Amino acid sequence: MKSAAQSRSFETTRRRRNRQGEATRALLLESAITCLHEKGYAATSVDAVMSVAGVSRGSVLNQFPTRLDLMIAAAEGAMRAMMAHSAERLSEIDDPEARLRAMFDVAWEAQGKKEGTAMTEILLASRWDTDLAAGLRPIAEVIEQEIDRIALENGRAAGVSDLEDFRLQHRILILSLRGITIETSYDADREIMRHALESLRKSYNRHCDRQLGRIA
Repeated sequence: MKSAAQSRSFETTRRRRNRQGEATRALLLESAITCLHEKGYAATSVDAVMSVAGVSRGSVLNQFPTRLDLMIAAAEGAMRAMMAHSAERLSEIDDPEARLRAMFDVAWEAQGKKEGTAMTEILLASRWDTDLAAGLRPIAEVIEQEIDRIALENGRAAGVSDLEDFRLQHRILILSLRGITIETSYDADREIMRHALESLRKSYNRHCDRQLGRIA
């Protein structure tokens, strides 16, 4: 039977290992996202992530037994980082209407972060990898619900007239920005893409005007 001192020592050791494990996991996810951003999906192997993270193969396999596990976790990490970025940026804006209108640029900023690039790489790869696609679906559903919640929360605060329509339009906005991100990934200087982005921004602001009763 363990003494009280032994039990406390065991618990302290367990907590230390848990903290170390969480730190290693966070490091691996950050390294995987960096690899996806810099090298693309095909080149983001376990070895590549190990090299960036500076950890042993055993440390990787202890957290993620397969590359698939690592990629699915990286996708969730990337999506949550993008959500956190957007939430933080929007929280800096006090005026509800200004915050509503800022959702366009905040969403575009999130797409341009390395996490956005990583997410795009994983989504494109899931077209061919059915196991990856299956692993992404439940995570994407949760994140999409959170995106909808933020849209509805900000729409309600600003006083939009049709919350369900605004939720739908915001979802369309996210999908459209992702498409522009893919188009600009191989040639960021394409003039037509800049025009498309500006046109989409104007369309979003007109939709806000209608929802807020500024125009008929």
